[in-house]
Amino acid sequence: MEKIKENIERLKGKAEVFLKNNTRAFIIDTFNNYYFCDILVIGEDYLYIQHFTGKKKLEKERILWFDIIKFDEYNER
Repeated sequence: MEKIKENIERLKGKAEVFLKNNTRAFIIDTFNNYYFCDILVIGEDYLYIQHFTGKKKLEKERILWFDIIKFDEYNER
């Protein structure tokens, strides 16, 4: 359980950097959902995001920290 908490703290730190620098994110969760998003709010239990492309463009959503399995900077191809 301690390793999971460390991972979540690392993800929160990364999210803070993305928010501060207006960096777009690419996230995959445990349900194999993909998020191409901007970070809105970094909560204690959730990450609040807004999709910037795709079917959910401009929709806001929250993701439970425990569900995030991949969290990277978005790179256009």
